[in-house]
Amino acid sequence: MSASSRTDVAVVGGGMVGAATALACLARGLTVTLVDPGGIRDAASYGNAGVISRGSLFPMASPGLLRKLPRYALNRDVAVRVDYGSLLAVAPWLAAFVRRCDEASWREAAAALDPLCAAAYDEHWRVAGAIGAQGLIERRGWMKLYRSEEAFLGSALEREILAHHKVGFEVIDGAELPQFEPALTRRYARAVWHTETGSVRDPGALVEAYARAARAKGAAFVTAKARTVVEEGAGARVLLEGGGEVVAGTVVVAAGVAAHDLTRTMGYRLPLAAERGYHRHFADAGDHPLSRPIHDTGGGYVVAPMNAGLRQLSGVELARRDAPANLSQITAVEADARGTLAMGEAVEPAPWHGSRPSTPDGLPVIGRAPRHPHVVFAFGHGHIGLSTGPVT
Repeated sequence: MSASSRTDVAVVGGGMVGAATALACLARGLTVTLVDPGGIRDAASYGNAGVISRGSLFPMASPGLLRKLPRYALNRDVAVRVDYGSLLAVAPWLAAFVRRCDEASWREAAAALDPLCAAAYDEHWRVAGAIGAQGLIERRGWMKLYRSEEAFLGSALEREILAHHKVGFEVIDGAELPQFEPALTRRYARAVWHTETGSVRDPGALVEAYARAARAKGAAFVTAKARTVVEEGAGARVLLEGGGEVVAGTVVVAAGVAAHDLTRTMGYRLPLAAERGYHRHFADAGDHPLSRPIHDTGGGYVVAPMNAGLRQLSGVELARRDAPANLSQITAVEADARGTLAMGEAVEPAPWHGSRPSTPDGLPVIGRAPRHPHVVFAFGHGHIGLSTGPVT
């Protein structure tokens, strides 16, 4: 595109945050061009648990995490894996992360994230209704499962903070769980049911529905990777790899984990890490279908019922975006999860993996770029990009 085809807003990134931003700008009468290299499967929005969570107020940097660091560092805990070949690249992020592992920082992050999470479900439901996508969303809550009474008691601070922010949840005794969620075959001591949380039966399809609606409402799409963004007079230009540019009054950088490299070309050094995750779908072979997403806190995995089957998700892997896939986590939790649910055969030949844009304090980067008055940042959502994209 040339200067003669200037647009009001150029959105860099076609995941949930970018697609929702495009729709929001169109609703305000602005012209929009969305820039993305294409391929929804590469977006973190595609690969997550599909949870629109009212209670996702907590960053990974928790008060009790420091005592687990030796196990994590030695890759002896299935919940976290460190790719040693990426250690130098993630070192600045890790240093900032460790400094946030205290109660005061945890409470501060929860207070900052609460307004985003509180509005997430209603905003999704409103937008999905306007574009005919409500059939992908349901609201049965989700559950955190605890294998022992000790593990449950160890999460008391989390429940206290949830109650402080008026997040709805109920504690379910282990003896009552078989009636509440008959799909569970493992015995658990307790469960916490997040009653206000929604879920998406196909996260990739929901993002695609947002993008189709933006196109139908007049958004232009440019299939290319942004090389950099530069200020120019009363606007900014998105320079594209391979040549070409998009000229806009405002540029929104919603590029997820790719924002790390893009913002560096603009002179920023933000501590953004590629927090990788894996998932795989399995046939639901139980007599009772799983009715809501579950998080087995002792097993380090999440299972969510999807249109494609039971989506099992592994823990966190700290690695460069281009590091080779390592299936050790997803393989280990599959064996464990088969003791929790009746899971049939895998429905695809290999697991999916992708990268979440993660900040050390767990807070997304939202707002005007400090030295670029016509650029807005909207990235770094970690595990809650799908959930809070429309609010962002």
